[in-house]
Amino acid sequence: MNLDLLKDISILVNAVGAGNCFLLSYVNLRKKEHSVKQFSYTLSLLFFILGTIVLNTIFNFTGYSKLLYGFEPLTNALAFAIAPLLFLYLKSSDSISKHTSIWSKHLLLFYSILILTIVAIWIPKNPFGALVKILIESKLTRVLWNVHFFGYLIIIIREFRKKNINHWGTKRILIWGIASIWFFNLLFYLHNIWIKPLPNVIYLNITLLFSGITLWLFYQKFGVVETGVRGKIKKSKKRLFENQENDPMVVIIKDKKYYNDPNLDIRTLSEELRLPYHELSAIINKEYNQNFNEFINSFRIQEVIHALQTQQHQSYTIMGLAEKAGFKSASAFYAAFKKEKGTTPTHYIKHSVKAL
Repeated sequence: MNLDLLKDISILVNAVGAGNCFLLSYVNLRKKEHSVKQFSYTLSLLFFILGTIVLNTIFNFTGYSKLLYGFEPLTNALAFAIAPLLFLYLKSSDSISKHTSIWSKHLLLFYSILILTIVAIWIPKNPFGALVKILIESKLTRVLWNVHFFGYLIIIIREFRKKNINHWGTKRILIWGIASIWFFNLLFYLHNIWIKPLPNVIYLNITLLFSGITLWLFYQKFGVVETGVRGKIKKSKKRLFENQENDPMVVIIKDKKYYNDPNLDIRTLSEELRLPYHELSAIINKEYNQNFNEFINSFRIQEVIHALQTQQHQSYTIMGLAEKAGFKSASAFYAAFKKEKGTTPTHYIKHSVKAL
């Protein structure tokens, strides 16, 4: 394929990707639910930065970067926020107010680099401004960015293991997609230094991965998948596990075993099911007459019951089965079991399991 044609196609796709980034940023910024505001601000800033990076790449390859003084160094400064924002996004399932604020201590380096960059752009002829400009444009700053990103990537991997997140939901796709872009960018940069320079069009196509991720997220948020699942869920009202094979939401939750995650919250589940937070909450409350914890614990209790009926308690302790199902503590498990079955696990084994 002709390189000029490839370049033009890549620029066009990147333009669409940049537009999607800014649209997703706006959508998250406009969320009004109090419980997800800080969480939404974090995602909004992340998508805005991704869109700015893609836009900067387009400007560089179309020759407009020379007309926008200071845009590229500002974009490079914004890139320092990507890794900590990904961490805050992952960590947000524990505590919104504590972990997802855009004023988090995890963003201190980003704000510092951003302030220095603004100084260098604002007073470039001032001795201090000139010194700062040399610093932010040096290879040392690029090395710092890569080390900074790699450090957060290690922390993120630990969080995934801690939360036992194994399914490929929005969090994993967004985080690993951006991590892959960082890896390829680093690989090509090292290739240019140690071997030989690569064609510039390759860097244009790296940002296509950004565009691909945002197109996928855009489709998941506004596309037919969400509409289809939502429409099917609304068609019937029933008790949990009653004719469950006809309920897409219950089938998906059981198939993916989201409830095995002890840190699962309604916001995370709403993302995995492609349903707005407030709509999922309404379905659980109105159609199942339960709050979120009761709803999820019903799945966990059912798994424990199945394990008891198949004599798995001969190999595991009862609490071992409960933890495997997703319960954090013995008190939570016993309370949920008694509420669901009207008796204790020990009494259930003695009078129900042994009778099978």
